[in-house]
Amino acid sequence: MLDSEMRNLKRKRTTERTKATRFITAINESTKNTPLDDNEHYRGRIQVTLDQLIRLDYATHDLFEYHEYTFDVETFEEYIDSAKRALLKANQDIGRRLASSAAYLSVSELTSAQMTARPPVTHAVNLPPIKFEAFAGDVETSARVGE
Repeated sequence: MLDSEMRNLKRKRTTERTKATRFITAINESTKNTPLDDNEHYRGRIQVTLDQLIRLDYATHDLFEYHEYTFDVETFEEYIDSAKRALLKANQDIGRRLASSAAYLSVSELTSAQMTARPPVTHAVNLPPIKFEAFAGDVETSARVGE
């Protein structure tokens, strides 16, 4: 049971590491000509893959012997660091592109009719007055609300 479980976890982890490598490479090779949608897609995919990879690595670490564990932790940290750097790069690229595209918007194209503020809408409701008797200090004898 333990060997087959370990093999399955290692196989899943290898698959996730392959995905991570592919997405990291796509993000690192992106240029200013890469469509913004591609960067956003790869950013989302690397985040999902990173979460899955962390979950699988922690699941397998409990099953390793000491000498395997030490080597595997180093490899694990390299993948995690690479993925986090790629996420940072993707976030910076996307932010830079969105900021530069916002600079192209022109406020002067709006007409004065479009720029005038509308007054807030208020509604008034007349409610009947509620009269309360003064509290005499005794809870037992005082009138209750709604009587």
